[in-house]
Amino acid sequence: MHDYENAEPKDTIEIPIDEIKVNRRMRRTDEERIKDLAESIKNIGLLHNISVALKDGSYVLLSGLHRLEAFKILGRTSITATVRQSNDRIDQLIEVEENLVRSELNAIQTAEHIIKREELLIALGKKAVVGNNQYTEDKITNEDLARQMGYTKRTYQYKRSVANLNPEVKDLLSETKFAENLMDMVKLQKEPDHIQLEVANLLLCGKARTFRRAFVMAQMKFKQDRWTDEIKEVKDKIGIPKSIMKWERKDTELTKICSLVSDSEDTIVNKRTAYFGTNPVRNYQTNPEMSRWFINFFSKEGDLVMDNFAGRGSNLIAAAYEGRRVVGYDLSSTNLDLIRGTCLEHTRIKPEDLTLHHSCGIELAEYESCSDHFDMIINDVPYIFGAEDYKSGDDRDLCKVKNLDEYHKRMEVCLKNMKRLIKPSSWKDRIFNPIVMKVGSGRRNSIGTGLVSMDVELEIIARKVGLTIHDKIFNELRSSFQSFNVGRCIENKYTIKSHECSVVMVKYVKSQDAK
Repeated sequence: MHDYENAEPKDTIEIPIDEIKVNRRMRRTDEERIKDLAESIKNIGLLHNISVALKDGSYVLLSGLHRLEAFKILGRTSITATVRQSNDRIDQLIEVEENLVRSELNAIQTAEHIIKREELLIALGKKAVVGNNQYTEDKITNEDLARQMGYTKRTYQYKRSVANLNPEVKDLLSETKFAENLMDMVKLQKEPDHIQLEVANLLLCGKARTFRRAFVMAQMKFKQDRWTDEIKEVKDKIGIPKSIMKWERKDTELTKICSLVSDSEDTIVNKRTAYFGTNPVRNYQTNPEMSRWFINFFSKEGDLVMDNFAGRGSNLIAAAYEGRRVVGYDLSSTNLDLIRGTCLEHTRIKPEDLTLHHSCGIELAEYESCSDHFDMIINDVPYIFGAEDYKSGDDRDLCKVKNLDEYHKRMEVCLKNMKRLIKPSSWKDRIFNPIVMKVGSGRRNSIGTGLVSMDVELEIIARKVGLTIHDKIFNELRSSFQSFNVGRCIENKYTIKSHECSVVMVKYVKSQDAK
């Protein structure tokens, strides 16, 4: 414990032990140390007197609790003590320590007493001050004070921190039940003054019955609107972006425009027939509203967007419809002619902002010398195992690749080229230029591959070529083709695959963004 040597001694006297008052909760002892002291005192006597202060006719222990306890073990009835002169600081310290013993102190009152105790100890020259060499000066630290009170250092800091509350808030709450909850007060003191005052007023006015409710109400009242105009605009267009989305096929203007290509007799490809050959089932067509969602979420008006597997053009038409500049690739000249005519006639796009290549979307030869060129790349690549044939008649068409290893090789070439051509992204600067690839799954149990999830395969290749997987969005499907698979799925004990996955990849700049 500590001595108060700044106070002048009044007298050194022998005092009956039972007349010495000890604030027990402020005086923690070490039993082993007491035993050692008792043995020493027994052999050589008391080398250092204990210190007491005379207050209201009683002797209050200031220092020497271990020595006092050792005397009790030895059966002594009195002990030599130095009585300190009356001193305002000593008296205040005694009063503070007595008050801290009282269990009825709430969190605010306890904090104020802890701070006052520290201030008095500093004034008496016994407590280390932050910034000084507290270890060489041999003065009491906060850790010592915590130990004396039986607290861990963290608990002491929590109790102490409540003193940081706004003074007015302390006055408002100090006599209320809310000040009894330590952690509520610790939480409140971390907030700015206006939040603290709002919480206190809500509690005192009865507008909130619990601290938690008042805290949330105050936060909501002063919550800053962090939504920029751009964020609000995108939110209005796309709604809430979720990891699992469902886009209904709506009869919108965009859908009608896209149908000019997808429903053309020149582009329709039937997969099989239903109802005994009377109802043809077409190859899958991307929902235009899904295309528009991705275009609006990941790009801005005027951005350059490429689809290197255009097909029947839903992505390209949606991009043109939303005011983007467009580059498209397809191996069908018929598809490209219809897309070009539809975009120019039914969207706002200018001819100079529409570039279509009757060329391979894997090699992208027309941009061989370019890099960091496109703001966004979005595509719907052909399924694995040649699941859907779009009758392009071109051997470069991925629809014709039924070998999985060969498909992977072609896709790696494609991803390398797309990585080179997409503009860099920066997480730090919130710049995102994505490659969005919509994929599904395939199954070939007859050749031992089982289920192949294209998104997983794509992720592996993407990481191999240095792309970062930024996000994955699952789309719930309602394909008419699902009805054909019910019996087969039950027979073979696997589920109907009623979803697709859009894998979003980015090329981060060489900085901490990549970490």
